[in-house]
Amino acid sequence: MSLADVLRALPGHLKDQRPTLGDILVVLDERAIPLALLLFAIPAIVPTPGIPAGMVFGSALAFIGIQMAIGTKRVRLPTGIAQLRIGRQQLERILGRATPHLEKLERRLSVRLGCLSTPLAIRSIGVVIFILALLIALPIPFGNTLPGLAVLILSLGLAQRDGIAVAAGLGLALVSGVVSAAIIGGSWWLIEIFVKESLLTSA
Repeated sequence: MSLADVLRALPGHLKDQRPTLGDILVVLDERAIPLALLLFAIPAIVPTPGIPAGMVFGSALAFIGIQMAIGTKRVRLPTGIAQLRIGRQQLERILGRATPHLEKLERRLSVRLGCLSTPLAIRSIGVVIFILALLIALPIPFGNTLPGLAVLILSLGLAQRDGIAVAAGLGLALVSGVVSAAIIGGSWWLIEIFVKESLLTSA
């Protein structure tokens, strides 16, 4: 069964109409780190009205990244994050929009360049995912998409042991970091100009 098929079937395995993130991880077997990364990256890319997707899913991704970096085999979330809820209909809508695109991506993946899917490489990727998760969680205008895409591609590469996909995800992670830094720097510059003009006007 493809990753897209697993995600498409996920809402049907959830008993609660508003399952917690912890409930979702239980269905994913909590050990499926690439699958959890993939699921939590999607809301950062697909618009989710009514949900502070960046903060919620960015926080979840950050804790998963930390666990990858220290070599944990089983995904766990802190109680406060694990008990956050999402409507099952919202989840179905998000996955319904995302899974057709995932299927197209999966067809292009194959096992190759295994040096990027070793335990040591996965620990290093965990650090990268932690940084990307922080960018997703920060309230940066339009700042979720590139980091979310980077996590999504990394998760697909890890799941299918496709080193080329992992390398592409790392490249996109670098680009997203540069873009986010530019947005933050530009915003800070505009704020400084606004403050200076306000002080001159009031003087």
